[in-house]
Amino acid sequence: MAESTLPSTSRESRPVPEGRIERTAGGWVLAFDKQLDYPAAHIWDVLTNPRKVEQWLGPVHPDWELGKEYTLEKGGGGVSGTVLQLNPRSALQISWDDELGEESVLDWQVLESDGGCLLKFRAHSDTPDFLAEGSAGWQGIMGAFAAVAAGNPPPEQEPGDWQALRDAYSREFKISPTMGTVVADQDGTSFEFERWYNAPAQDVGAAVEASSGNLGIGEEAVTEVRDDGGLAKLQVRQRVAGGTTEDTAALMAAWHLALDSAAVRLTGETPHPNSHRLRALEALYRTAI
Repeated sequence: MAESTLPSTSRESRPVPEGRIERTAGGWVLAFDKQLDYPAAHIWDVLTNPRKVEQWLGPVHPDWELGKEYTLEKGGGGVSGTVLQLNPRSALQISWDDELGEESVLDWQVLESDGGCLLKFRAHSDTPDFLAEGSAGWQGIMGAFAAVAAGNPPPEQEPGDWQALRDAYSREFKISPTMGTVVADQDGTSFEFERWYNAPAQDVGAAVEASSGNLGIGEEAVTEVRDDGGLAKLQVRQRVAGGTTEDTAALMAAWHLALDSAAVRLTGETPHPNSHRLRALEALYRTAI
């Protein structure tokens, strides 16, 4: 999953996905193709020069080097991986291991096109988890890359842009949102989750009730499941009454794990939540909040 500064979006307009999500034989791929009116040498420098990479992606240590491991500071946390391919001025491929222990493969290609370059980016993953969130994040990163290539600072994020863009990716490509979000309104502060399951609504309700009960949560939450075009769309909303950021993050992490476990139950298998993933989710939500 990736989060970054997004291009600003006016209140009157809805964010438009610039990437596309595709199902493949081996999983899923997020794809962006961006035309840039600069020579290949310049785009390659922005893609691989650590001083430039820091501006659009984050501080990377050490430099990209074929076959070598790297670490990257990102959003208060970090990712790591290995440089799998490095062809000067043409191709970069890396593995991307996030804080939750999930791995994806990222690759960029720089192709001469129309007097400039076509920058092709692909993110490959085994599951659609965090795919809507990742798509919104990488769209912002691609926008930041274009700004740095032009010699400008990355654009500032407007409040609500990231979530609105995430929801736009979910709608267009029929991919469930994954992360919960904090909502502040006149009634106070709440958090909410939306998840989509390929199962009857009644079965989803029972699976969520069992999973949340096993984790000792759910009594104060309002849940609703509705059928929508063959999918059961679940909404969970719970008030946050004076808790600290740590308390809220812990409860959101528990709900996240319960909703993951519900998906496992719906396949007929028995979920086995682990404490390591729970702690990683807590850290993720602390950063998000």
